[in-house]
Amino acid sequence: MGARVCTTVRLARPDVGPDEAGGSLVQAHILATLQSLGGCAELDALKAAARASAFSASFSALLRKGLLVETRAVARPRVTARSVRAYRLGAATGSLAGRVTPAGQRILDALAEMERQGESPALPEQLLTRAQASPGALKTLVEKGAVEPVQVPVRRAPTAVPAVLTRPPVLTAAQAQAACRLARAIAARRFHAALLFGVTASGKTEVYLDAIARTLEAGRGAIVLVPEIALTTQVVGIFTGRFGDAVAVLHSRLSEGERHDEWRRLQRGEARIAVGARSAVFAPVPDPGLFVIDEEHEASYKQESSPRYSTRDVAAHRAHQAGATLVLGSATPSLETFFAASSGHLELLPMPSRIDDRPLPTVSLVDMRQEFKERRALFSRPLADRIAQRLERGQQVILFLNRRGYSQFVLCRDCGYVARCPHCAVSLAYHHQWSSLRCHHCDYGRPAPAVCPSCAGTRIRGFGVGTEKVEEEAARLFPQARLARLDRDTTARKGAHEGILRRFREGETQILVGTQMVAKGLDFPNVTLVGVVSADTSINMPDFRAAERTFQLLTQVAGRAGRGEHPGEVVVQTFSPEHYSLQMALSQDYPGFYAREIQFREELGYPPFSRFANIVCVDEESREARRKAQVVAEACRRCAPREVEVIGPAPAPLSRLKGLYRFHVVLRAPVDAPLSEIVRGALATLAAEDRRRTVVDIDPMSMA
Repeated sequence: MGARVCTTVRLARPDVGPDEAGGSLVQAHILATLQSLGGCAELDALKAAARASAFSASFSALLRKGLLVETRAVARPRVTARSVRAYRLGAATGSLAGRVTPAGQRILDALAEMERQGESPALPEQLLTRAQASPGALKTLVEKGAVEPVQVPVRRAPTAVPAVLTRPPVLTAAQAQAACRLARAIAARRFHAALLFGVTASGKTEVYLDAIARTLEAGRGAIVLVPEIALTTQVVGIFTGRFGDAVAVLHSRLSEGERHDEWRRLQRGEARIAVGARSAVFAPVPDPGLFVIDEEHEASYKQESSPRYSTRDVAAHRAHQAGATLVLGSATPSLETFFAASSGHLELLPMPSRIDDRPLPTVSLVDMRQEFKERRALFSRPLADRIAQRLERGQQVILFLNRRGYSQFVLCRDCGYVARCPHCAVSLAYHHQWSSLRCHHCDYGRPAPAVCPSCAGTRIRGFGVGTEKVEEEAARLFPQARLARLDRDTTARKGAHEGILRRFREGETQILVGTQMVAKGLDFPNVTLVGVVSADTSINMPDFRAAERTFQLLTQVAGRAGRGEHPGEVVVQTFSPEHYSLQMALSQDYPGFYAREIQFREELGYPPFSRFANIVCVDEESREARRKAQVVAEACRRCAPREVEVIGPAPAPLSRLKGLYRFHVVLRAPVDAPLSEIVRGALATLAAEDRRRTVVDIDPMSMA
């Protein structure tokens, strides 16, 4: 761990000079800069030395012309094992008997005792505290050879191990049945895949823990995956509470040193359980016997940037290789997963009831069309009244909106100007805490204008609602309540999300406002009300999975309520109360939703009755991106069999991203078609220039 990909650039020929740049001053400058660096340099060093405002576009043009050659390699690790100085008894200890100071003798006695207890070598702080001595006394003993300094490795631990481990509880009948069937699969040491289909708060985590215990008893290791980094701390606390130091944590919020040490502990077999987000599927667990993917329906399990991969597919492949058991857990499985379970390709392990038969939360829909006829407010009267009731009872509330920021866009009501990102085909969101406009795709930002940049008018304001505005409105309506917000803006700093959740768990805050981070896996017994500020953000997405994602999100966020002694309630605000995904979420009827949605998918030939490949061609020039997409589409039509439909080319829904124009070609194929081979064969017929900067996404989660 700790390695990085290093991109090196060199001149294609030693005699390449600025005069070959074709009249572009920036390209000529880049070539001259690279010549001054000896004709070869790391890309970052070249970029820094050139200081060109249009570096990316000009650099790409030079690559296309064949004047530069780009190579990538894994650089040497930037971190290594950490060690500190410690002390043990030296060779001259016996010869100094009676000839040391009282402080020196206390140090020698302490070291001897620590050696007998297996605590030697000793760290200086521990040794001096135990001996009640000064650093000077220790230094004297080292100089005389009575004490010997040594370097000892130190683990950079991301989590603390509790002093006392938890004991397994008595399982419910449904938990015991699922655990027993998994135990048989683990003992068989053959590949086996199962769907643990349990309603929210049914105790799926305890089944995971039991399966891990069985795996460890069999002398094998386990990998447990969660969809969000924000969940990792809570999950790790549960797993380390049961298995102690056998758990290693892997996710992108760790420091490089922490990640290095956790990775090596797994490699050496010192830790046999890896817990983490998506990339932890590659953890070097020796002889893995169990793979667990919690909340398997989450789209975050698909890596959307290079290298693209599906965590579920990687886990299944590793489990096949190792003869291991794969457990997919969810209260709202993806349609593809539940279809596989219904077809007998996965074992279905149902858990239809909550622990102690606690009732599912009651869900009510508020028609915001009616509310807006009487009063325009962010919180409907039913939601505001119920929040006030919960606060009076000393209970907690979660408010959910899957949009961060304060306003979704800024518009001038005089001339119609909308602030847009110069690099992406999207409007800029307004963030009140920074008084800035930000792009949520490339993170471009600039100060929010006081007057319209187009007409100098003063009637420029934000439209649309984000979590910042929800927090502000809740604070205005309930000034006595303590609030917190959980989204990407408030959790940017390391440890921030753990602190927000810890304070909410301990009751320091009463209302938690958040994006989808609050919808998954969190277990707060005192939360009795969940308010969905707007259910319409996901329904109206131009995606055949929009209804499925809406149902999943609402069911999952509803599951955060009523997990303790008091019953839970969910209030959903919407302008589309008649939509079937909301109506099914109202009764939390997954089988009913599945039956309706799977019929729709079959009629239109969508997954799981087909497979998609999305090929995206990008370039700084729109015309070039379109041309490459046309060439790709023609190659696919030549090479694909008749039953494979080639759609496009067309501008991608997000037609410009991070300064690059995007056109895509979509292939729809039967389930049994070798889709990867078809795409690979088509691209192989193209010239290198036409393949360059072409992104292939097999089984995409989004066409954006």
